[in-house]
Amino acid sequence: MQPTLGAQAGSMLFRDASGRYCAALAGYRFLSVFQPIVYRGGALFGHEALLRVVDDGGEWLAPDRFLASLPAELALEADRLARLIHVRNFAQSGAEGCLCLNLMPATVQLDHGGRTHLPLLQNLLASLEIDAGVTIFEVPEFEIEQHGQPLLDGMRHAAELGFGVAVDDFGALASRHGKVGALCPDIIKIDRSLLLDHMAGETQQLPALLEFGWQIGSRMLVEGVETAEQLEAMRALGVELYQGHHLGRPGELPVVRQL
Repeated sequence: MQPTLGAQAGSMLFRDASGRYCAALAGYRFLSVFQPIVYRGGALFGHEALLRVVDDGGEWLAPDRFLASLPAELALEADRLARLIHVRNFAQSGAEGCLCLNLMPATVQLDHGGRTHLPLLQNLLASLEIDAGVTIFEVPEFEIEQHGQPLLDGMRHAAELGFGVAVDDFGALASRHGKVGALCPDIIKIDRSLLLDHMAGETQQLPALLEFGWQIGSRMLVEGVETAEQLEAMRALGVELYQGHHLGRPGELPVVRQL
């Protein structure tokens, strides 16, 4: 039997014993973890917020598969709840830099008409004294290429409201990247597979993708950096931003103040 939605998003938020925000939805519990993103010199650029899902039996579920298994309305609610706890936990930590938030394409498309999370999120950010400009929405490249103009319009609408825009998993699929070029995102996150191919000797594709991003004015980030050797190889290519276990694993942020 599919879970059903029985309450409003705000009533599903709660704090755990440490004071961090969590959410409950249809028998599942949502938690936040954050992975650091750093500049090439090592300074902190910000964090990507990542969802963790646990069921009533204590089993941890893969977030992407969990969201994909839900009915459309419930998946959208889960997507919004995740951002609510991420933003609150980020604000409570006093962390510096940007906050990257993942978005489901349907959420972005509906927000082009201003009907879903963006107005609420704007109000929440203002109440927590977080500038929309340090909040960056991420959508995978394959979603942008698949959904086309409606998704592009939704991402542009978010940008018009002052949010940052990022394309995730860039280069993971064979594409001319036309829709990414039309979007001109603030950040392009190179998929880890391109890093691994480069380290294995395929040294043409990754530099070409970096050049593509620079030509459209995007800041380039490489994901999945797990060794010092990989980090140095990417630095040699001129990459600005880095994310991966070598630089910091996903984890909870401290609670500096309760909001």
